[in-house]
Amino acid sequence: MISSVKDILLYKLFQKAKLITGETALNNQVSGVMVMEAPDIETWGRKGLLILTSYYALEDVTEERIDLFFRHAKRLGIAGFIVKIDRLVEEIPDVFISSCTKYQIPLIQIDKATKYEKIITEILETKINRNAIVLQSYYNAHKQFIHLMMSQPEISQILLTLKNLIHKPVSLVENVKKHIIGTDPELNAYEILDKKYLPREQYMNLQYQQYQVKYNVHHPTKIYNQLSISIPNLGYEEFELIIHELDGTTNDLNFMSIENAVGALQIDLVKRYALQENSRSRLNEMASDLLHGRLHNQEDIEETISQLRLDSQTKYRVILFSFELPNQDTTFSSPLTTRFSDALINHSKREFPERFYVTRKQKVILIVPVYEWSLKETKKRTEEMVRRVSENKLYKDFKIHSSISNNVFLDHLAEAYRQAFDTQKILQLMGNQHAVASYEDIGIYQIFAETDNLDRLERFIPEMIWTLHKENPELLKTLHTFIDVNQNYSEAAEKLFVHPKTVRYRIDRLKETFQIDLQNPEETLRYSIGIRLLKLIPANTTKQTYLNGGSKNEK
Repeated sequence: MISSVKDILLYKLFQKAKLITGETALNNQVSGVMVMEAPDIETWGRKGLLILTSYYALEDVTEERIDLFFRHAKRLGIAGFIVKIDRLVEEIPDVFISSCTKYQIPLIQIDKATKYEKIITEILETKINRNAIVLQSYYNAHKQFIHLMMSQPEISQILLTLKNLIHKPVSLVENVKKHIIGTDPELNAYEILDKKYLPREQYMNLQYQQYQVKYNVHHPTKIYNQLSISIPNLGYEEFELIIHELDGTTNDLNFMSIENAVGALQIDLVKRYALQENSRSRLNEMASDLLHGRLHNQEDIEETISQLRLDSQTKYRVILFSFELPNQDTTFSSPLTTRFSDALINHSKREFPERFYVTRKQKVILIVPVYEWSLKETKKRTEEMVRRVSENKLYKDFKIHSSISNNVFLDHLAEAYRQAFDTQKILQLMGNQHAVASYEDIGIYQIFAETDNLDRLERFIPEMIWTLHKENPELLKTLHTFIDVNQNYSEAAEKLFVHPKTVRYRIDRLKETFQIDLQNPEETLRYSIGIRLLKLIPANTTKQTYLNGGSKNEK
């Protein structure tokens, strides 16, 4: 491992050295050594640097500037200072000693006979030799894992090989399904108490986290450390490799074996993903035939249901997820979109264990048995599933709409899919991001969806509503709110944050200008429906541009 300050003090060169600051921070790792020429440490300093100085560079610097110097040194992670007493500086100034003590930076005094050249040579020579050992270790581990992968091993064999190389138990955890494969099964049950990212060292190509854990059966009162490495994967699973540090920390040679093992695991996971995708594609096409009503022969329908392992005596719902990344070219699926689709599928297994799924570009379709679940319960499970997927930072920018059909028998599955699809159209027109709605929820909009009237909604919107939409949106909002609260002036005023007299004035103005009769229930219903339908038409669209097809161009 790269030497610490404590290790360097054991060098023969330092036999006569004096440790001024005691045992403080002697475990600081040393990555290099240099002679200090100027006090602008923020310009040339770096983490792990051991600085040689005679203090001459700081002799005429103010105490305030010296304190700033040491604050920068602490922030940068300077490993320590070695001060040589010579004819120019007979003793280390108190301000230097107190600053090293204050900022917990080791301070070592050497005599004038010790040459800087020898110190630099010995430290760098040790570092170069160690780097050569680390490089050879990486090569040996790489060769061993390449040989192993030629035999197409099981994941357990890859883990066992890593354990034998680093002499520590290891586990592979799949976090969505909560599935664990480990070399030591008794270590699979543990409680994570704390997590933190390890600073990246020069021998690390991956991001590592350190966990503090308690094992359920292995000294349950004692706290141990684990190393965690996320395994990049094409599929929906979220894998992490766990190194159980039961008997001490992981050294740089161990990291060489770990990083080779991660590469081997990635190769194996990609192979498994490819096989799964091949099977999924075949079943996708069969399920699509059912969903789109392409099978007209009862024998073909029954054969497809059998191969998909669905139950013809059970009712099902169709749950449709449609998603997109804003500003993304939708003519192709990006790797991130594919991963998002896979994440939805994986999380759906938890909420709907017996679901069957179909994937299409930027869509996931679930065929879910109803059993004893109410529509309310189905919506709750769908919302929970979307929430968990959206928690992943990778997917924070995705827009997703979720729709649920009525329950049907499998021979009416095409009808259920149409219901879910129509509900999606309403959700997307309304722009409700992350919305989950059932076919029942869209209510009166079913009429427009079922009769394919979504593209001709202007026929159902009264001329007065179009006029207000264009010329006086505030008055239109007042009318909408007034109708929604059953024409109660006080409630409308509260929702609009105005005085009830203002609402009364606006409504009277509407009645006078447009000769409307809000006491007529049929007329009031027309206005209410018209205002709601207006929400489904792109903003800033007039009736004429809508009739001319302008709204379609704006979508």
